[in-house]
Amino acid sequence: MKNNNYIVHISGVIAMIFWGMSFIWSTQVFNYLNPTTTIFFRLIISMVFLGILLFVFKLNEKVERKDLMLFALAALFEPFLYFIFESYGLLNSAPVVSSAIIATIPLFTPIAAFFFLKERLTPWNIAGFIISFFGVIFMLLNKNLELTVSVKGIVFLFSAVIVAVAYSISLRKLTMLYKPLTITFVQNIIGMIYFIPMFFIMEQVTPSRIMEIGGYILPLLSLGVFASSVAYTLWAYTFSKLGAAKANIYSNLIPVFTAIFSCIIIGESITLQKVIGILLVIGGLVLSQLKFNKK
Repeated sequence: MKNNNYIVHISGVIAMIFWGMSFIWSTQVFNYLNPTTTIFFRLIISMVFLGILLFVFKLNEKVERKDLMLFALAALFEPFLYFIFESYGLLNSAPVVSSAIIATIPLFTPIAAFFFLKERLTPWNIAGFIISFFGVIFMLLNKNLELTVSVKGIVFLFSAVIVAVAYSISLRKLTMLYKPLTITFVQNIIGMIYFIPMFFIMEQVTPSRIMEIGGYILPLLSLGVFASSVAYTLWAYTFSKLGAAKANIYSNLIPVFTAIFSCIIIGESITLQKVIGILLVIGGLVLSQLKFNKK
């Protein structure tokens, strides 16, 4: 049983590593493709990758017709609306700032989980949320403790937070009915269908930029395979074991990994202020997962 608990937590951390990297990968692809085109190709890659896994390992699972509306609702939140808001928020903000705002998801999830899923929180969970929140805010501030973020970017990113919370509620119900791999595969197919009109109508695709495939193919493949396939599958598994409130606390690790990999890959410096913020985020995460026996 303890080994299973370790697997659950490791799955959550790995998912956050890939999602932390996704902000950097997206920034790299945006140098060549617009956000809608990026998301559309990302979902196609994910659909093919997951489809191959399901076929090779014979993991196909029948989806009941009565559950299609729930899948459609979940896919509307993520990947459709969430990816739109996150991508355009990232387009107007730095990777670390964007990931820090996304990390506020755990602060809103418990409220939604309380009303819709009847989940309870311990004082330690709440204390962990609060500490992690201050860590995230600390990472958003500059040396003069001033918030320097585009208003447009903030609106897009917090819209992503709202739909992510809504997705958490619908995901919780799906994890009671289907396996994580099935959930990720089906919601990505539906999400891709949602994006088809936007791909062909709402955004102009520049053929010359698409042909510069050598400049963006690796980060785009990484988005499709690791961020949209592996991470979502691991996340659905973690979600099914921990519940909405506890699982979403892992979102606080996203800016931690984004800051670390931004330093390594694109040369962004990690200041003492960011280090303190990272330590607060991790401290809050650990505290929220502690359990104390009642006498």
